[in-house]
Amino acid sequence: MTDGRGRATIEARFGPLGCGTQLLTIGGDKLGMDELLHRMGLDFDDAKPIDLIAVSENRYALRYYDGQDQRIVAHEFDAEMRFLEETRAHVAEWIGEEAYFSLFGGH
Repeated sequence: MTDGRGRATIEARFGPLGCGTQLLTIGGDKLGMDELLHRMGLDFDDAKPIDLIAVSENRYALRYYDGQDQRIVAHEFDAEMRFLEETRAHVAEWIGEEAYFSLFGGH
């Protein structure tokens, strides 16, 4: 489950989790994570925003935790909020399999 490919891909492209910003200026508007999640239809109950990254000109990424899938998601989009690409990695790649499975062991 935790071969590191998803985490390695996310961190190589965007840096360690939390290294981004909480606010981006896109098309002259300053937008926070909650507003961006809402505009992109990603504001479901178990989505927990992590950070925002300006990847390149007209390319951005919003990283969040998807609680239902138990995955860290890097959702890339352009200035018009159009979806470009998504990378997902299981949260166990960050917290370790032992910690992840101990959540269910009752110990």
